[in-house]
Amino acid sequence: MQKEFEKVRPQVVAKWFDEMQRSGHVVLRTSVLKTVLFALIAWAIVAFIVVTFSAVPISTWIPFSGSGGGGVLQFLLGLVFVVGLLLFGFGALLWTFVFPVVRPRMIVSWWGVQSIGWTPGGAFTLFSAPWASIVRVDGMIVPTRRPFPPTLHVVLTAHASGVQRAPWIRVRSKGPTVVYGVNTMLRGRRREIMAFLMNVHETVRSQRDDA
Repeated sequence: MQKEFEKVRPQVVAKWFDEMQRSGHVVLRTSVLKTVLFALIAWAIVAFIVVTFSAVPISTWIPFSGSGGGGVLQFLLGLVFVVGLLLFGFGALLWTFVFPVVRPRMIVSWWGVQSIGWTPGGAFTLFSAPWASIVRVDGMIVPTRRPFPPTLHVVLTAHASGVQRAPWIRVRSKGPTVVYGVNTMLRGRRREIMAFLMNVHETVRSQRDDA
């Protein structure tokens, strides 16, 4: 984590904190660039899988079919392609149609953290917790396979009793607390979002202790 902090651009964190001081809140919106990039990658993978299935006879994926069928490895590879088609197909639809409409965003205020979305009926809460319930703001390095570098995920640990969330938002329970992963599609670098949230959390906690 120390390497991540060393790469933080202090002017970005200071800009967000100054906005907090002026207006009382900062809105971190979904990145259009990230959304388009993820959608293009997902559609490209879906197209590759579809073309592969279209170009290769079905019997190739059926082991021991007696009509030019492949072996167990080919069958397992076919299963991997099917799973990939489902996952990346879902992702392609999500990033192409759902994200541009729902427009998830995170509002950081002196009260706490709120992740909200939008529907024609109005805004709705994805995740919400006051700073009084947030125990810790932290980062988690998730290893990936080469050549991709490890990725940073910003996480909030909060008392479950003070958390409000949509039923489909996943959190990890740790006794009386829950761990929530901040939306990775927000504008800005994750390390700077983490540093900003840590800064606000520490400021609110210091003010509460001095009161």
